Amino acid sequence: MNKKLAAADYRQNKIALLLDREVEKSAYDISLCLYDFATGLWVERNARKQLYPASLIKILYLLTALCLVERGALSLGDSYTLTEKDKYAGKTRIAGTGILQSAAAGNRYTVEELLSLMICLSDNIAANIILELAGPQEVQAMAARLGLTGTRGTRKMFDLESSLPPNASTARELTEMLVALENGQLFGETMKDLALALLGRTKNKDRIGRYLRTSGVLVANKTGTVPHMVGDMALLYFPDRPPAALTIMVELPPSRFALANKFRRLAAAKTIGRLAFTAVNELRKASVPQ
Repeated sequence: MNKKLAAADYRQNKIALLLDREVEKSAYDISLCLYDFATGLWVERNARKQLYPASLIKILYLLTALCLVERGALSLGDSYTLTEKDKYAGKTRIAGTGILQSAAAGNRYTVEELLSLMICLSDNIAANIILELAGPQEVQAMAARLGLTGTRGTRKMFDLESSLPPNASTARELTEMLVALENGQLFGETMKDLALALLGRTKNKDRIGRYLRTSGVLVANKTGTVPHMVGDMALLYFPDRPPAALTIMVELPPSRFALANKFRRLAAAKTIGRLAFTAVNELRKASVPQ
């Protein structure tokens, strides 16, 4: 093995070891996937485990919609009129994050505004509208194009009565979406810049970005939350080295008590933050033993 390969192997093993130590401090099951654009190396822990991705799946919707825009099948300036029906998925009123739940029917939004709401505020109604505008078949075609065999994203948020299988993905495949975005595999620079701008403006920076606020690292991320899972996925841009892509999903045990759930979500967010901090610190170290 030459020195370059030996150094890369050492670096990968050291990062994996440090992350494993951090994972062992948690009482929860954790799926993690890290990709280093500087070396092309992957670090994984339970990364192939299929989980319900919650709002993390909105990254797939974003990639699909921007591909359609570049093809001319959709326009960022297209206008959409919000209806009262949009606030429901089947018979279930859509809840969770976002502002469209309280917006007046008849309000008009461009596709670009809906994408911004879906990513920056994780608006569930905006996500369902984008899924409808893009078409579920296009979303699954995007997953197939990327070779994501463990990813499904055709079921609307809060559609509890749908006959479609629940959305699903893995930490590895969510990270592969980020890698495809950064590598420009899907569309040109204009659409890539828009996607990264939206991820950079994501409101929730309290997971992967929790302990990176003064690090100089730009966190372009998307969070996902349901009672049994807290997750975050991000492209990490360093001032002094190539970027990295990171996805972390923390599984939580069920509880009937709202306060217990709130405490567990906070603990999961801190765990994600510590794992991201550990990964970033190690990635920034330039030297390895020769």
